Amino acid sequence: MRLLITGAKGQLGTELTRQAGGHEVLAVDYEELDITNAAAVRQVIASFRPDAVINAAAYTAVDKAESEREIAFAVNHDGPAHLARACAGQNIPLIHVSTDYVFDGRKVGTYTEDDPVSPLDVYGESKLAGDQAVREICEQHVILRTSWV
Repeated sequence: MRLLITGAKGQLGTELTRQAGGHEVLAVDYEELDITNAAAVRQVIASFRPDAVINAAAYTAVDKAESEREIAFAVNHDGPAHLARACAGQNIPLIHVSTDYVFDGRKVGTYTEDDPVSPLDVYGESKLAGDQAVREICEQHVILRTSWV
């Protein structure tokens, strides 16, 4: 299987790449693929032709996102939207890694995919916007919501 993994130098991306033994992997980080650049995303996906894309790229500076809203949304919304559009156009499944910050944290117990979302900060809002874009654009998708990776 050919896998494209974005955010390859981050904590999650590094581990995903390490665990992908036996698969042909193109592991890219910002320097190799800026996911906020739609043309670059299309070009990499068209040339590598992966069987699946795992998006572990994200703007993760939760507190800093409050003052860098545009950058947070570019990476956490626009980037996943570009990946979703490129994947949908080539009939490639997209696994998109998200966060529990899309919830407000007030629920007692474990959140499920059916719980209402209510982010409390720019980081959560930007990740939720990316989730929604992936859901709307790419039929073949999985959204994984993590906490404390």
